[in-house]
Amino acid sequence: MTKRMESRRQFLKRSGKGAIGAAVLSRGARPLQAAFPLGLAPGLQLWSIREDLARDESATLGKIAAIGYRELEHYRMPQSPAEFRRKCDDAGLKLVSAHFDMPFEQFGSQKTIDGAKEMGLQYTIVVFPALRSLSGPDAQRMSFSELSALYEKISLDDYKWNAEQLNRYGERLKKAGMQLGYHNHAIDLKKFKGGVAGFDTLIQGTDPNFVVFEMDCAHVIHAGADPISYLRKYPSRIRMIHVKDLKPGYSISTTLDTEDKDTDAEIGAGVIDWRRLFGVIKPGNLKHWFVEQEGKMDHPPMESIAISYNFLKQM
Repeated sequence: MTKRMESRRQFLKRSGKGAIGAAVLSRGARPLQAAFPLGLAPGLQLWSIREDLARDESATLGKIAAIGYRELEHYRMPQSPAEFRRKCDDAGLKLVSAHFDMPFEQFGSQKTIDGAKEMGLQYTIVVFPALRSLSGPDAQRMSFSELSALYEKISLDDYKWNAEQLNRYGERLKKAGMQLGYHNHAIDLKKFKGGVAGFDTLIQGTDPNFVVFEMDCAHVIHAGADPISYLRKYPSRIRMIHVKDLKPGYSISTTLDTEDKDTDAEIGAGVIDWRRLFGVIKPGNLKHWFVEQEGKMDHPPMESIAISYNFLKQM
C-alpha cells in the first residue's frame, strides 16, 4: 500500500464518506507569466514532494522556488499553519489553496476556518464525495475493502446531497473571506442512469457564488472522460485545474484506488495533448493551475517537478 493510498484510506475511514530532456534546478530562476499557457505560471501541489517536505520544509520550499514555481497548494492542514506560511513567505512562495481530508461536519468548523486564514488561503478544497448513509464512527470500524464496496454503490442521490453540503459550507466560507472548491477524482466521473456523471451533478447542483471546481485533468481521462469537453461545458465553473500526465496503456477506471495505479508521467512525457487542452480555455476563466505528480514516476520527485515545469515553460 502506498503512502498516498494510506492517506486516502485514512480519510475515507474518518469521513465515510505522463519528460522532455533532463531537468536542471537553476537557482534564482523567475517565471515569466507570458511564457506559460494563458499567461499563468503553474503552481505546485505539495503532495508531489511530500517526502522531501517531511524531511526539511525550509530547504524543500527553497528548491521549489529555485525551479521557478511561485504558487503552492497544500494537501492538508499543517501542524502549525502560521509557521508554514512564514516558511513559504521566506522562500518567496504563496499558498493559494489547500486540500482537506475531513468530514463535512468538520470542514466548516471554526478551527478549520482559522487555520486556513493563518495559511493565507484563497481557496479551501474538498477532495472526495461523502456517502450520506455512512457516518464517521461507522466508517472507522470498516476495512478499506468494505468501504470500497460501499463506494462502488455510490448513488446519484449521494451526489445531490453532496451538492447541498457544498453549498452550505461554501456560503459559510464565503462569509469568512474564502472560496470553497471541489477537486474531482476518477470516481466522480462514474455515470448513473441517463448517463449523468457525479461530477456534472455537483457542478449543476451548486451555487456559482459559493462553489468553484478544480478539475484534475488526468483523473478525468483516467475515468474514460474528456477534460476538454468539461472545460467547454463549464467554462466559468472550472476555475482551477490539476495537470499531471498519464503513461500510454493506462486502464480506464472509476474506482477509489485509480490514483494508486502506476500510470503517471512527467508533463509532456505522457499521452495528454496539453496544447489542445489549454487552447480551449478562455483567458480569464482559469485563475490557477497546479502541477501534481502522483504514483511512481520515472525520476525522483524534485527532478520530476522540474521536468514538468520546464516543459510547460516551453509551451
